[in-house]
Amino acid sequence: MLVSVPFVDPNMAWYHTLAKPPFVPPDMIFGMVWGVLYLLLGIAAVMVFHRGVSKPLRPAMWLLAVQLTLNALWTPVFFGLHHFSGALTVVVLMLLEGFFLHRAFAKQSKWAARMLIPYWLWLGFATYLTAGFMMLN
Repeated sequence: MLVSVPFVDPNMAWYHTLAKPPFVPPDMIFGMVWGVLYLLLGIAAVMVFHRGVSKPLRPAMWLLAVQLTLNALWTPVFFGLHHFSGALTVVVLMLLEGFFLHRAFAKQSKWAARMLIPYWLWLGFATYLTAGFMMLN
């Protein structure tokens, strides 16, 4: 998310001093992957909400809003505050909440739910990375 950019750029020198867990991708991969994941998330949301937000769709709408809020929170906590356990808490909440988001989307569109699978898998990887940074630093 663009709201996170101001926290990343000024803290890259700090990030590069950290001990890194195995399998940390190169910096440029993160932006590319998140771009694709946001595109998939957006397409899935359009598939779910294309008829408007009716009462049965409200849980999915709220879960999406929570997911995006948590997503926007991780970067300031990790990069801005340098708070590893706080960032781990946020990403674990994202992972768990992503499960409920997937279920809510699946009630509306199986294809939309399938489009969330790469996002959820990446959140699992992000959880591993965040835990690794916390343990090593």
